[in-house]
Amino acid sequence: MTKHLTLAQFYLPALCLVLCALALARTVNAQSPSITTFDVPASNPYGTVPDDVNAEGTVVGFYFDANLVAHGFLRSCDGKLTTFDAPGAGTKASDHNGTFPLGINLFGFVVGYYNDDNLVSHGFVRSPDGQFTTLDEPDADTNPADQLGTQAIGINALGVISGGYTAAPNTPTHGFVRAPSGKYTSFDASSSDLETIPNGPVNLEGAIVGYYLDSNLLSHAFVRSPNGTIAGFVGPSSCTTGVTAGCYGNGDLNINVFGWSVGTFQDNKGDFVGHGFLRRPNGTLTVFDAPGAGNSGMYQGTIWSAALTPNGNEVAGLNDLGAVAATYLDSSNVYHGFLRSPEGTFTSFDAPGADLTAGDYNGTFPVNINNSGLIAGFYTDASYVPHGFIREPK
Repeated sequence: MTKHLTLAQFYLPALCLVLCALALARTVNAQSPSITTFDVPASNPYGTVPDDVNAEGTVVGFYFDANLVAHGFLRSCDGKLTTFDAPGAGTKASDHNGTFPLGINLFGFVVGYYNDDNLVSHGFVRSPDGQFTTLDEPDADTNPADQLGTQAIGINALGVISGGYTAAPNTPTHGFVRAPSGKYTSFDASSSDLETIPNGPVNLEGAIVGYYLDSNLLSHAFVRSPNGTIAGFVGPSSCTTGVTAGCYGNGDLNINVFGWSVGTFQDNKGDFVGHGFLRRPNGTLTVFDAPGAGNSGMYQGTIWSAALTPNGNEVAGLNDLGAVAATYLDSSNVYHGFLRSPEGTFTSFDAPGADLTAGDYNGTFPVNINNSGLIAGFYTDASYVPHGFIREPK
């Protein structure tokens, strides 16, 4: 019988050579990292929000105009900004209309969703030459009165897309996978869940991470393998008291080419402190806490308390080397970015301009890290306005 290589087995030898070269280059040319902040000019005064960065250093995200309508942007590695709107995106003055890009792959294909003037969501993919394809899961509810629809979230280098949709009011949200051929496969993490939300990118082989909400309103992390098998799990001593008490549970947020994933959970000690975790492909969890993270106040801790971006998505960066970029909330309720090396060493950082006033719940929010160690994210100022940044490992 002929033995066929998996995508990862085919891809990994070349990837390892690239990663080793990058690691060596960083060692030989070790200097202090630099942070560059940026705003889309039309965003003032409502902010610029990066959502992802690809291997070439292209950042994708959205900004709000003066009417609180969202528009997409791309920032190339040389700093050039390109703005765009998905055809059909709503333009009514609102904080819910417009275009919300969420992910970008190696080749510059962008996925996300737009809300039309009726606040119905439609997924989209944008090609590098600016062509758009609308993505509506066939069973998604597009009735204007219901304000539901489809949201695309991640895309891999092969064009496999993940996302979520809702089929009718007061029914569970479902996950979906869209093959490059255009075929949709719907899935639920559990037969009794209230919603299934894929999160972050699709890895090269098609694995997806996210969370699902059970009938007790508790979130559980999950990993969906390329063959459709779903493994649900929670962190050790995860809280169980439910959202009415302040316990939201768990979420798996990002996955790399090797099948390692990064996520977060809240503990059961009463203040629902957040902790980060790395999950190996065999299911083993390594729990970690960023030095300086608060451990006694409501929602303090590592990753969890910083999970929600202005578009409602949970974020934590993970590259193929195993480096993590995310946020912690300290005991003064200030957010800080951190980099966790593959060896487990932590480096904390703050973007210039970030409000560090105790009790303001402002600060620095990384969203992803690429294989060269470039981190993209946003920070919030004293007026709670978000601004983009990139942190380069010089």
